[in-house]
Amino acid sequence: MELIINDGMPYLKVPQLTKEEMELPVSRFYTDYKLYPPSPLLQQILDAGPMRVEDAIPIEHWLDHLRVTGYPEVCYGYTMMPDGSGFYIEYSVSPVSWQGKWRRWYGKWYNQYSKSMIKSQGNLRYKLWNPLDHWDHKFVNGEDDKDGVWSVETLDLGASGDPGKGIAAVSHNIDLREYGLSEERYKELLAADCRADACWEEFDGPGHHLVLRFSRPCPLGGRESINCEWIGYMAKDGKIVRDEETPVDENYLKNVLIHNTIERQHLYDLLPDLYEAYNTLPMDED
Repeated sequence: MELIINDGMPYLKVPQLTKEEMELPVSRFYTDYKLYPPSPLLQQILDAGPMRVEDAIPIEHWLDHLRVTGYPEVCYGYTMMPDGSGFYIEYSVSPVSWQGKWRRWYGKWYNQYSKSMIKSQGNLRYKLWNPLDHWDHKFVNGEDDKDGVWSVETLDLGASGDPGKGIAAVSHNIDLREYGLSEERYKELLAADCRADACWEEFDGPGHHLVLRFSRPCPLGGRESINCEWIGYMAKDGKIVRDEETPVDENYLKNVLIHNTIERQHLYDLLPDLYEAYNTLPMDED
């Protein structure tokens, strides 16, 4: 990551858009919103190195922290696991003013192209979210996520210099009630305004990832999210399956956690204005 030092908080240098992208009206949401590194507190945690393995959530207990109250032993960190897989956990709290409808709208909007985008240049709508690493994103079937969501991105925080050369992946949503979440717990979480969803990812190359996202009202206001990923696992036919061919190391885990931290805080800044500008326009509006 290359920092640009100014008279305020340092921000990150992002790739230049193409001439054609700069001509699209939506490009202002790329150029006018600075991308910031993790906060000093989170950076301090990252600089301290991996969390203790004992404090990570083992795959056999991957749903245990889906509770109305309470927290895992560690809520932000990463580590390699004894079986050679990787794990990270990311805690965040949304602004009090945050509205879930913004994110639901964005999930449909950035998976489709505007009428003037040149597809060989990637999906600018997706690049807005994390200009360092994002390149392309779309529904596999062109309409919704039922057949998976295809993406191309890097996870090296701009080190490669070309997100277009990232690894292609397809994510598949799963129903947690088919993977160990009882109907009773599911209804309890819904009644308390808790939300949990999961997916598994396959790549154009070896490896699988299992992602679990969980959010609930934060006692201090806003919503708190506790998101986890087990790198080297997938979901299939109601079972969690280990994939020992999945490449992962500590540096990769740290980079993914930083990537997610950066893009989450950037979306908090960007999305309210983006939604206001585009939510009533045709889906293919530039």
